[in-house]
Amino acid sequence: MSKRKRTQHKTAWKSEIEWLNHREGYPTPEEREAIIQMRKELMFEIIQLMIVNAPKEDSHHQALITKYGADEVLLAFDRLQKNMGHYTRTASDVNGRRSYREGFARFGAGLQYYTPQEIEDLLDKHLAWLKDNMLQQRSLVVKGHSSVEHLLLSGWQDWADFTPLAIPPRPADFDCPAPGSYSSPVSKLLAYGPDLNLQYDLSDPKWRKAIPALTRMALDPGLLHGWPSESASWAPWHAIHILGLLEAGESAPALAQLADLEDDWLSDHLPHIWADMEPGSIPSLWMILEDRTASTKTRGLAAEALYNLAEDDEAMTRLVTKGFGKILQWETNFDPRLNGYLISFLKDMEGAVDELEDEITDAFEAGCVDESYVTFEDVFGYDEEEEKTSDR
Repeated sequence: MSKRKRTQHKTAWKSEIEWLNHREGYPTPEEREAIIQMRKELMFEIIQLMIVNAPKEDSHHQALITKYGADEVLLAFDRLQKNMGHYTRTASDVNGRRSYREGFARFGAGLQYYTPQEIEDLLDKHLAWLKDNMLQQRSLVVKGHSSVEHLLLSGWQDWADFTPLAIPPRPADFDCPAPGSYSSPVSKLLAYGPDLNLQYDLSDPKWRKAIPALTRMALDPGLLHGWPSESASWAPWHAIHILGLLEAGESAPALAQLADLEDDWLSDHLPHIWADMEPGSIPSLWMILEDRTASTKTRGLAAEALYNLAEDDEAMTRLVTKGFGKILQWETNFDPRLNGYLISFLKDMEGAVDELEDEITDAFEAGCVDESYVTFEDVFGYDEEEEKTSDR
């Protein structure tokens, strides 16, 4: 292919794909594949720009609009913002589980609903396929799809707007406990379904009296493990977010149980929900963080909530710095992964690393930090051997 033809292809997406000009009905199978490929390439280019921190008025952003069209660029940024809006460092896998659940609820007819372990096994196969195809195609953006992508509805957000719904009915042998019963206004949540961007009207004073029922709904096994295409199974999502908006700090300890569910599709939002509950949640967050019997994930989520609370709050920053430093000095029953979380948060808090330089250094030297998560060099910009040499 000549250089001229390659350039034409790069700037001809809209003219090549007729559906993009009217966006009505459904594209042809050929157009469908072309749109999916186009959106993969667009997302890859946007992420590249984000890595180099290019400003939105940069010429590269304008080039994206010229190449893909303003509508597509806007859609891509919207999808990216929704996926990263409440990214958590301590439970990053949860968002993927929820995304699969959402996609299955809309397009899972005829497909098996997989457990987290089954998905992990399938993803191992997909990564092997991806690696082989990247080598064969000599590209970081692979063309074509693996069978695993179809089974897991991977990237469903990229084709949801031009694909008819295929809602999976609940199988006769689906095993799930019966959910509890709820009265108004909490019962309304059972009908909200998988619309995860709802704006809630909490003007009714009954909502505050309903905090115990909302907490019970958030932890209801019959809802948490319900069939994804049934609206009621999404009620726990709405319940935890309403608890945050109600600043229901008394519910904070109970919600920590969500982090230890085998099929966890909620807990990554706990840090910002707990932060919304301040000041009532703060004592509970310290209690969870310092509980050596709690799981690393649960404690990490509590630490992240405290880190969120310290943002733009000098008094809270000092308190969190001191508290995290105290935990880093624990000589027995320490948790290397938790220490890694704490240090990564401290690294991003103004003045915290300078204040706790000795404590952080001692934790690394004592082998108390999981260095697969954060390294000494990540924190200080040089490795431990350089420091030891400079001290001689």
